[in-house]
Amino acid sequence: MNLVTIHNTQLPIVEYRGQRVVTLAMIDEVHKRPEGTAGRNFREHRDRLIDGGDYFKVCVDEIRRHKTIDLSPKAREDVIFLTEQGYLMLVKSFTDDLAWTVQRQLVSDYFRPPQSPTLPQDLPAALRLAADLAEEKAVMALENQQQAKKIEALEHLFMPGETPTQFAKRLNGVNSQQINAVLMSMKWIFDAESNPDHSPKYRVYAIARDKHWLTEKPFKVGGEGIKTFIRYAPVMLEDGTKKLFDLYLAEKLPMKKTWDGKFFYEKFNPESPL
Repeated sequence: MNLVTIHNTQLPIVEYRGQRVVTLAMIDEVHKRPEGTAGRNFREHRDRLIDGGDYFKVCVDEIRRHKTIDLSPKAREDVIFLTEQGYLMLVKSFTDDLAWTVQRQLVSDYFRPPQSPTLPQDLPAALRLAADLAEEKAVMALENQQQAKKIEALEHLFMPGETPTQFAKRLNGVNSQQINAVLMSMKWIFDAESNPDHSPKYRVYAIARDKHWLTEKPFKVGGEGIKTFIRYAPVMLEDGTKKLFDLYLAEKLPMKKTWDGKFFYEKFNPESPL
């Protein structure tokens, strides 16, 4: 007889009418309750339980005939088999720590055991299974290969200190002149310049910094006859690089009309203008 261990107690697997069931004695044993506790609860609440749904009352002759469980030769009384639902209703009053543990394990390990794969019964079925497994393996290998290439690309793609415009210029086909407009629509950056006649002063939204997509790099602006002041340039972070690269591969970045449809990037050039 097959056994299942529930909280250091070995229980026999009992099946009746195609489903796993437990006896009242099994409940007392696994819950460490005095003999007859589950039986008393059953008698007290029997009117609330559904015969044929929550429990089955089975005569000893049927049990012996089908060898459902081991019975004493002297056994004469009918045996109560509880289904999963009946068991859970019966032990509602069991609220100690052990009861919670046992109930969880009985449901997951006894009443709902992991399903074993169905083995093919003939040669055609076996060949179909082999073909399906080979196809799944090939698909998985291709996905792993693609993922490995993507990881390798990302490892060499991120360059500290690079601006979104510089990054976009290295992505084949991307219209880098529109990348800031895209980042504004995505709420990564905003224009802090209130005068429409002046050039934009892009700043990074707090959410983009919190998610490690972008940061800011301060730099001085000045010249002859111009008072020196500080401006800020949005700068890519590694997580932001990955996210934009995913958008690039999904063709969700602005692309040039002359784009050849190929996805690749050029090496980082620190001399590229902001």
